[in-house]
Amino acid sequence: MRRVLPFVLLPFLAVAPARAEESAGARHAAWQSCLDVAFAEQARTASRSFAATKAVTTCREPEDAYLAALSTSPMMDGEDVARIRPALVARARERLIGLPRLSAL
Repeated sequence: MRRVLPFVLLPFLAVAPARAEESAGARHAAWQSCLDVAFAEQARTASRSFAATKAVTTCREPEDAYLAALSTSPMMDGEDVARIRPALVARARERLIGLPRLSAL
């Protein structure tokens, strides 16, 4: 029982950082989910590259929410987020283009 007690108390010791990370993590997951759905819809009738670009455009609102959550981190500020945004979007596009093709054949 003595070994379990520290693990039980651990979440309470880091409440504030966990909430900030949880918020950014949840917003990142929402952005990725939006990208996946938008990409799947577009990829049915368009090239993968166009579908990825369209998905990024469609999911701008969840992306902004994720970036806003990142900017509240004590490790980053708004300027840092603005600087890394192009790399995050490029990585998201590459991930979408690299997804396996879903086909009924």
